[in-house]
Order: sequence, then structure tokens, then C-alpha cells
Amino acid sequence: MRPSTSRSRNAPPTRIHWTRSRARAAKASDATVLEAANAPISPLASRRNLVETTGSSAVRNSRPRALGKDSDASTIKLSSEDQHIRQVMADLTQELGENVYCVGEEWMQSLYADSVDDAAITTYLASEASGYQRDGRRWTELPSHPTSKGELSASVCSLIRRIIAGLGEPCGDGVARDVVDSHAANLKYPKYKDLCPGISIRATGPSFGRSEAINEYIDGVGYANLASPIDVNLEQQSNEKYQVAQAAFYSKQIYTEQPNRNFIRSLFVTEKNLRLIHYDRSGLYVSPLVNIHRDPCTFIRLVLGLTSTKEDVLGLDTSIQWTTDPLTGVKIGGTIETIGTNGQTVVYDLKMDRPPFIRRTILGRGTTCWYATHPGTGDEVVIKDAWRSHNKASESVFLAAAQGVEGVVQMVSFQDHCADTEAYRPPGFRHPNIENRTKSRLVMQLYGKSIEHFTSRAQAISALRDAILAHRDLLSKDILHRDVSMQNILLGHFGASPRLRGILIDLDMAIWTTSNISKLRADTGLGTRRFQSIGVLHNLQRELPPRHDHLDDLESFFYVLCHLVLLFESPGRRSKAMNDMFAEWETVESPHTVVVSKSAMLYDYWPTSSWWGEVAETLLKGFQDVLWPIVQRKTRLRGNRKLSLEEKRRQMEEIAEESKNIYDAIVQLFDDALEAIEREDGGAAPSTAIVPPPPPKATPSSLPSKASEARTDLKRQLNQGHPDASPPKRKKTLSEPCVRTIQRRGLDEALPRQGTRRSKRLNGR
Repeated sequence: MRPSTSRSRNAPPTRIHWTRSRARAAKASDATVLEAANAPISPLASRRNLVETTGSSAVRNSRPRALGKDSDASTIKLSSEDQHIRQVMADLTQELGENVYCVGEEWMQSLYADSVDDAAITTYLASEASGYQRDGRRWTELPSHPTSKGELSASVCSLIRRIIAGLGEPCGDGVARDVVDSHAANLKYPKYKDLCPGISIRATGPSFGRSEAINEYIDGVGYANLASPIDVNLEQQSNEKYQVAQAAFYSKQIYTEQPNRNFIRSLFVTEKNLRLIHYDRSGLYVSPLVNIHRDPCTFIRLVLGLTSTKEDVLGLDTSIQWTTDPLTGVKIGGTIETIGTNGQTVVYDLKMDRPPFIRRTILGRGTTCWYATHPGTGDEVVIKDAWRSHNKASESVFLAAAQGVEGVVQMVSFQDHCADTEAYRPPGFRHPNIENRTKSRLVMQLYGKSIEHFTSRAQAISALRDAILAHRDLLSKDILHRDVSMQNILLGHFGASPRLRGILIDLDMAIWTTSNISKLRADTGLGTRRFQSIGVLHNLQRELPPRHDHLDDLESFFYVLCHLVLLFESPGRRSKAMNDMFAEWETVESPHTVVVSKSAMLYDYWPTSSWWGEVAETLLKGFQDVLWPIVQRKTRLRGNRKLSLEEKRRQMEEIAEESKNIYDAIVQLFDDALEAIEREDGGAAPSTAIVPPPPPKATPSSLPSKASEARTDLKRQLNQGHPDASPPKRKKTLSEPCVRTIQRRGLDEALPRQGTRRSKRLNGR
């Protein structure tokens, strides 16, 4: 019988619940005890058969159901490596959200239809070389009852090699695809074998290069040259919830090592069935279980698609290409193509001595910043790739309006609709929690590093001052930034003049102040939680939330100042006590705790280090005196139970309107501080030297250490050391920064004690 080749494309997705509580339960579990009924199963538990064999009927019929419920609540001892693997999976589960979606079988049968025609598949299956028994409808090479994953993996590898040899595309010069069996290879990190694909499709070509040796999990194989991951498991040990988390781990590593990836697809194979799991910046979908014996055509197409020599078929953006050393396979040069100001194609040369900035999350904007030079002029630029929500205005719109505004990043050119995630899904795929995202490419002038890399007091204070003025000028053009943070303020070029010593960047979250109130509302999902205002954190009245206004952003600038003068005792030297306190602003679940802590930051006395001196304390106290009365008014207004929600919002808007001229008072504080610094330093000009990056540490990036903290957004972390030695301390002696006991001062009535969801921004959404 000829296998089915149906290609209907109208299968609706199925919603499958996967709660965050399970992920949190996994993170909170005892270090030595596993409660299998409350959290994703560990690889060790899988090997001990503590999982439920998931039947294919529910998925095949596209009915909603719980994902991979564990069947055994007994406890087992876990090794430290298994605990670490479990923690990694739990962190990924929490990042992914609450729902997994299953596409229809027809969609699976339609994938990679162009990779090979039906006639070629029929001819191949009829040949002896295929190893397919048409009468028995099975692949004879696959054991019916394998005794180990290693035995099954060897058979699957052999079968994949047969299919590629019989039906695969020819490889061009410098292009190759090799099938590597991890079970038969010597893993560099055997303790973490459960974090490595069972079968790796190793690739060479313009989008691939070898990782550093320390980042390879097999000699010559790492996530930098992995075309597609394939995992093999015994049918009785197959657990779909674990597969989703495992595919998420592979995807996260591939996105990090291959920044020009648009999507990643992973294949999971047993002796009977297969499942495809797709990840892109909008989310994920899983396929139903497909019987590889009864539907060999789908299996063949998936193998050919996942091993394709066409890089765009693998999910790569081919406008970014590299050249590699023919001996080592390491990337030695690269180019990125975009549209110039005149509408003509421009091919920039990538700066190989400066790796791209990568947002290390799967879902969300997936921001990648490439450092490059113009081929004709030699001008250095930064090229930003990002995936915005379909209903969000492009950053380029705001940057076009900000052309010529001093202290705001300047745009060179813009290319929209480089890709859309809806192109990777079945037509008609719609759900409120999975939105289409559009990839755009923005070319901007290059500036210095972010403000925490300051080398002098004057440099830090002047950069923050100029960024505040830039924010004011944006507001005069009806643009509200809404994402003020340390990483979104860059140092100006060496010797920059006033107004250009600090550059405000990243207008992804910006909005027109003339927009509808529904778009202007204060949303805890906007901005970086560490720098969010009390008003944004306090936004628990979801029925009628207040506006996000310039006062919220100015409060964020205040927290940037706090980080500069309290977190940093001198350039590159951090106060552990303050670092721990600021870190809690990101990690604690309750907004009430953060609100109380930030309130104390706004009204309490906080001593700076002797290096900063009295100048910094005076500036901090002056900023407090400007902001705290406004924050108090807003806080009391929120807690007033006599006022309607509409009246509260109206009065909030009045406060913002009354405070439009607040910038002058704040900037004067900075000017006074700079004058005092100049007097103390004997007229020394502010330093704007750009600090070179520290050498990378020799730790494998794709295999996280047990000591490392789980990160939701590496762009937002402030825990990296500074490469420069600390300058001598100044004469003034004050106590070092310390975490003080917070006096609540009657705030209980105004500060609600409800929980809050974690910031979408922190989760890369």
C-alpha cells in the first residue's frame, strides 16, 4: 500500500495546559527529594521508568488535555547533576508560560513538501536500499523491542544516513551535513549528557562555524555548528512534557550560538513514533505523535528538512554569512546585508573582534545587536535585529522623529518585515497568547559602552544628566521612552561635548503620549523591573490602571543614579550588600516588598563610598527631595478608598501635568554636582574613555555551571566585574553603603499586599 501523502493545511491548533505552578514547584522542591507528581520529570526519573507512557490518540485527535501528567508520586534520591538538570528544565518551563499548542497531523504531513516529490519517495521506499518493508509496513532496521537508548540511537542514525544518501540534496563547496551519534561518541561532559542531543546533525557552511573547544559537547560538535537536534528514547520512557523542556534547552543554546536563527525545530524519535517541536520568537508548537512505520513519507520529509543544505530551510537568516578558517572551522569574517538610506542593498562587514550582543531568551523580541563597519566609508555602526509584536509600532518610527535630538541614538537606515513568525505556522493559527512577531533590522550610529562602565565621577554624572535631557526632548516630540535602565544609557564618544556625553537608546517600548489611554496605561510588563517606578509596580488596579507618564521614567533615572553611586563603590568595585538588595528587586515575587524597599530608597539616607564623596550624596538627596513628595501624593491617592477609579486616574494626570517643568530642577542638581566635581578634581575634564571589554572566562557557555544563577534576561543583569582597577579613594571618609532597616512610616495603608506577575520584559516577552 502506498503511504499517505495528504497535505491539508487547515488543522487548528490544540491548547494544552501547562501551569506555572508546576514550574515553581520544581524550583522549590527539596534538594534531595523529588515529588514527581508536582513537577517535570527528571532525566534520571525517566531512566527509572517513573513516567506515564503517553498515548497518541488524544494528540492525534487534537483534544485539549493536561501535558504529560506524571504517574508516580514516590520519592527518589537525585545526584547533584540531576538536580541541576532539573533546575535548568524548571527555569525553562517558567519562561515558556502556561500553554503548549499541538498542530494537526495534516500540517505535519505538509512540512518540507518541496524537499522531495512523492514519486521519488515511492521509488525509494520500494528499493532494497531503503530498508523499508512495504508488506509489513515497518523499517526493518529499527528494533521492535530495543533494550537501550544506545541500541535504538545507532539504528536511527543508520536510517537517517540511508535517507540522506538516497534522497538528500547534493552539498556544494564548503557545505556538509553529518549525522553524529552522541551515544557512540565520547562526550566531553558526561555528567550532563541529558543536556546534549542524542543525535546531532553537524553542519558546515556560510551560517555555521565551530565553537570554542570548551563549548563543544563532542569534539567537533557544539551548538554553533548544529543544524538540528534529534533525540532518541525508548517508547515506554517517552515523556512529552520533558521533551518540550528539552527542546527549549536546545533552542536556547542554538539561539545563543547561532544569532542569525529565526526558528529551531527538534525531532524526538522512539522505536515507534516521532514528534516535532518548533520554537520561534512567538512561542512553540508540538506535533502529534506520528507513527514512523505507518507514515514513512512524513518521517522522510522531516529528516530531509532537518538536514537540508539550504540554510533558510533550517531556519537561518541567510542575509548574515560567515567565512571560516578551512583548517579549524572557526569563523574569521562575516557580512550582514540590509537596505541603505537610498533603498539600495548595503553589505556591512561584521567586526569579528566584538561579538554580537544577544538577548538570551527564546520568546519575545530576541534582540541581537551586530557590530559592523560600512564597506565604503569605514564608519562603525550597530545593527539591531529585533522581533516586535504585530500590534506594536516599529522603533524606527520613534527614531525617525528623534533625528537630530541630542543625546538620543541616531538611526542610519531601517529595514522592516525581514521575517514574520506567522510564516512558520499553519494558516489560520490564532490564539491570544501567541501573537505574530515581525523581524526588523535597524542600523544606528555606534557609541560607547553602557553607563556602568564609567571610569570617573564626572563621566558617570554627565552621562546620566545628558540622558535625562534627551528624555525631556523626546517628550517634547510626544515620545515617552518607558524603558529607562542602566543598559539603555550609553557613554558618549571620547571627548564628547555636553548633551552628547550620555546617549539614550532602545526605543522598543516607546509610545506616543497622544495615544489612547489603553496604550498609555502603567503596565508591570513594560520596562525592567529593577528600574520600574513604584507606580508601575503598584499597578494592581487592572480595571482602570493609571497612565505611564514622564514621572515614572524620571523615577527610573533616579534608580539608575542609585546604582551608580550606591552599588559601585568605585569604577568596577561593587558593594555586595547593595548588589544583593538591588538584585532582590528583580527576583522577589511580591511587588509590595519591592515597593517598600524602593520607597525607602526615595526618602531614607543612603551613604555613598568615600570615592564618590559628599558630591554624590548631595545629588542623591536632592533627587530624593524632588521625587519623594510626588511619589507620596500618588501613593496616598491610590490608597484613598473614597475616590472612584476614574477620579484617581484624573488626579494622577493632574499631578503629571503640574510636574512638566520638573526636568529643570533635576538637571540643575546634576550641573551643581559636576561643578563641585570639577573643583575637587582641579579642573579635570570629564573622562569619556571607552573601557575595553574584559577577556572571556574559560567556561563552557552551552553547559551552565551549577553555581550560576538562573537568568531571565542577561541584558538586564548587573553582576559582571569591571576590567579596570579602582582609582585611589578620596579624602572624605563616610561609612560604606549598607542595607538599612526600612522604616515603613505609615505606608501600610497605601501599599497593597497582593502578588504580581513577573515582568514580561524580564522574560523576553
